[in-house]
Amino acid sequence: MSDSHTAWRLTTASDTTAPGCDLVRQWLREHNWAVNPAFMTLLHDPQHGARPLTLLAHSGAAVIGGLFAETQLSWLRISIMSVSPSWRSQGIGSALLAEAERIAIERGCKHVYVDTMDYQAPQFYLSHGFKIVGQIPDWDSHGHSKIYFFKSV
Repeated sequence: MSDSHTAWRLTTASDTTAPGCDLVRQWLREHNWAVNPAFMTLLHDPQHGARPLTLLAHSGAAVIGGLFAETQLSWLRISIMSVSPSWRSQGIGSALLAEAERIAIERGCKHVYVDTMDYQAPQFYLSHGFKIVGQIPDWDSHGHSKIYFFKSV
């Protein structure tokens, strides 16, 4: 009886530019093209590339809030949204979200995705029609969960 593990070994690399890493990426691309060519064709068409969506809220010359996101295919992905502490609970976050959704719909989006920490804004997203679709406990290694939200627009 032979141990199949003796035919291979594991090593560490300094980063993803190390020799062999391009081959790993190639294998995944080839697999994705084989099992989902329609999606891969869309994904690699320049007209369907990710488009930034950046909104800033101002009071006079001062920035008081912002939302950083991107749209791609039928998705709006919000990566950062924050409002200056002195301007919170005045509708700025709601306005940023509504405008991002409006622009996303214009761009053909049907869904929104965002994640947040349990101490950040889960109630805000729930109150704006988002549903929790996943959660990772102890995401920050200090007992706080990361929560994933989804919404159709």
